[in-house]
Amino acid sequence: MKKMALILAIAALSSTLAGCNHHVSLSPSNTITHPQGTTEVHLNPANPVIFDFGTLDTMDALGVTGATCLTKTGLTKIGLAKIGLAKKSIPSYLAQYNNDNVTNVGNMKQPDMQAVRDLKPQLIVITGRQSKSYEELSRIAPTINMSIDSKDYLNSFKKNVLTIGQIFDKTPVAESRLADLDKKIADLKTKAVASGKTAMVLVHYNGKLSASTTNGYAAIIHQVLGVKKADANQQEARQPATPEYIAAKNPDIIYIVDRNEAIGDGKIDHKLMEEKKIKKTSAYRNGKIIYLKPDLWYLSGGGLESLSLQLDEASSAL
Repeated sequence: MKKMALILAIAALSSTLAGCNHHVSLSPSNTITHPQGTTEVHLNPANPVIFDFGTLDTMDALGVTGATCLTKTGLTKIGLAKIGLAKKSIPSYLAQYNNDNVTNVGNMKQPDMQAVRDLKPQLIVITGRQSKSYEELSRIAPTINMSIDSKDYLNSFKKNVLTIGQIFDKTPVAESRLADLDKKIADLKTKAVASGKTAMVLVHYNGKLSASTTNGYAAIIHQVLGVKKADANQQEARQPATPEYIAAKNPDIIYIVDRNEAIGDGKIDHKLMEEKKIKKTSAYRNGKIIYLKPDLWYLSGGGLESLSLQLDEASSAL
C-alpha cells in the first residue's frame, strides 16, 4: 500500500508540475509601457526570449525561476524551463547561461525569427539594437523594449528593474535590491565628488576613438557615479576624439570601451594611446587610462548585476 501511495503521489506531482517542457502563465496580465508602445504581458510568462542582457542579469538577481522538474535524480530547480538568448554574445559574467538548455535565437542585431517562433515564448524583451524587428516580433509574442534613457539613466534603469519585478511577481525583491544599490551609489558618488577628478569616456572602433556624453557608458560614469566631465561643454553626441582633442581637455581619467573586442572583431592597439600629445595628459602620466571590460559595457548594462559591476570597475580608477 505504501508503494502504491508513493506512485500515486509522484504521478500527481508530475501532473501538477507538467514536466520541464510546459509552463502555464498566470493571470492577471500586466500593462507595460515602453519606448515602442504599450504591451499586455502575462504574469510569469513562459519561455521568454531575452535580447537584453541587462534584463537577463536583473532576472537572475531577482531569483526568477520557472518549472521545478521531476527528473531521475529527484526534484531539480533549473530556473526558467526554457529561455532564448543571443548565445554568441553572452557576456562572461553571465556565462552560466551559455549551455544546451538555452536556445540560440539569433544575434544582437538580427533575431532568428524561426527559432523565436519554435520556442513559443510568452514574452520577448528587446532594446534599441532590435527595435527595427519590433513589429515582426510582436506578432510572435508580447514584446517590450527595455532601452534605457541615457539622459535620465538611473531613473530609467530603476523603472526597468521594477518592470521585471512586476512581470515575474518579484516586486518586493526588486525594491530591496534597488535600495541596496542606492546605498552603494551614494557611497561611490561621495568618493567620486571628493576626488575632484575629471574623466573622458571613449569608444574604440576600427582604430578610431569617439567621446560621447549621451551614451549609456558616459551616463553611468558622469550621471550615476558623479565623475566630472573633462569636456563640460561638449555639444556633439559623438565627438571624434583625436589626440589634439584629448590633450586639450586633459582628463585625469580616460575610460575606454573597445567595441571591436566586444563583438569579436579584434582588439584595440594600445599604441593608439601612446601618441605624444596623449602622453602629456594627466590620465597618461598617472596611469589612469582604463580599459573597461568590453562585453560588460558594450553588450550588457542596465541590469542589477551589470550596473553594480560597472560602478565597481569605474570607481576603482578613483
